Amino acid sequence: MDDPAAEPALINPLPALAAADPPPLTAAQFAALSRLSARLPARWIATRRRRRFLFLALAAPGFLAVFATPLHRQFLLLVVGFLLFGAAVLFRVRTEPLFLRADAADLWPFPHSPTSASKDSRHA
Repeated sequence: MDDPAAEPALINPLPALAAADPPPLTAAQFAALSRLSARLPARWIATRRRRRFLFLALAAPGFLAVFATPLHRQFLLLVVGFLLFGAAVLFRVRTEPLFLRADAADLWPFPHSPTSASKDSRHA
């Protein structure tokens, strides 16, 4: 009888990949991050969890417009809902990598931020 501990490669043929550090921020990305932090309230973008709630708040009007279409029976309402929801998704896709890179480089949150500097859970 073969010992499974003797051949670990057969049990897990693919080794676990370590999480690679994201590349550093470029000057343009840092400027975009500075503009975002100046325009949005610091408490809304301080942690990953709060940025997810911000995304939900931005996506809610489009989501409600799409699902209210059968009630109102207007095609324009459906189109506007998809556009609003798409804008929220695009905002999230464009901004979240900036915040993650800045967090990995310990540039985020900015020192003048009134929120705590405690790290947010990855699965929060």
